[in-house]
Amino acid sequence: MPFAELTDARLYYEQHGNPDGEAVVFVHGAGGNSLSWWQQIPAFGERYSCTVYDARGWGRSLANGKHDRGAFGRDLAGLLEFLDVDSAHVIAQSMGGRAVAGLLRIAPNRARSLVLCGTNAGATNDRVREIQANLRVERGRGGLARYALGPSFESEQPARALLYHQIRRLNPPRERDILGPPPANYRGSTHEMLVDSGLPIAFVVGEHDRITSPELIHESHSLVPGADLFVMEGAGHSAYFEKPDVFNDYVLAFLLESEPH
Repeated sequence: MPFAELTDARLYYEQHGNPDGEAVVFVHGAGGNSLSWWQQIPAFGERYSCTVYDARGWGRSLANGKHDRGAFGRDLAGLLEFLDVDSAHVIAQSMGGRAVAGLLRIAPNRARSLVLCGTNAGATNDRVREIQANLRVERGRGGLARYALGPSFESEQPARALLYHQIRRLNPPRERDILGPPPANYRGSTHEMLVDSGLPIAFVVGEHDRITSPELIHESHSLVPGADLFVMEGAGHSAYFEKPDVFNDYVLAFLLESEPH
C-alpha cells in the first residue's frame, strides 16, 4: 500500500485517473476517509490526475507525535511535495477546510483552485460565530455524525446511507477534542488570506446542512468577493456523497472555468 512518510505523519494515499491531467486532491471530512470519494473518482478521473488520502489519525494514516491544529495543512503541503505535485485543485469537505487554511499559510503556491464543501475554511466574523453558536444549541448534545446526511437521505437511500456510516466506522478512535472549536477569545479569520491568494474559490453547501448551514456559508462567502457559491437543493452536510451527480457536474464545470484560456 502506498504511504507518504512525512516529518511527523505517515499518510496513506491513492492516485487514480488520467496521469497526464491536471492534479486534483480530495480532502475528506471528519466522517470520512479516502474511500469517501468513490463517487467522484470515476467522474473526475477521465480528465484529471486524482489523489485521495487519509488524514492523520483517520483511515490508515498515523500521526507520529502530538497532533495540533496546523497539522492538517502541513500534511497536505507535505503530501503534494512528496508526490512531486507543483500545484493542485483542492476539493475539501468539512474538516478538510482546515487543511486548506494551513496550505494557504505555508505553501499557497501549491493550490490552483479551491472548492470548499460544507466548510468556510476559517473565513469568519462575529456573525458567523453567532450562527455557529446557535447551530450548536439547536443540535444539542451528542456527536455530529447524526447530522452528516440530509434529513431524508437515510429513509430514501438506506443502502448508501449504510455505506456512508460503514466508511466512517473504519476510522480508528481519535484524540479527544482534536476537532474542538478554537479558544473562545480567538477572533482571527482566513478571509483576507483567501482573497489575497487570487485563486478561483467556490463555496458549496447543502440546503439542509445543520453543521455548516447555508446561512453560515452565505455570510462567509460575503467575506470573499469574487468567490462562487452553490447551494445544493435537497442535500445535507455531505452533499458530495448524497447528490454526487449534481456535485460532480458543478465542480467539474467550475474547474474547467478556472483553467487558463
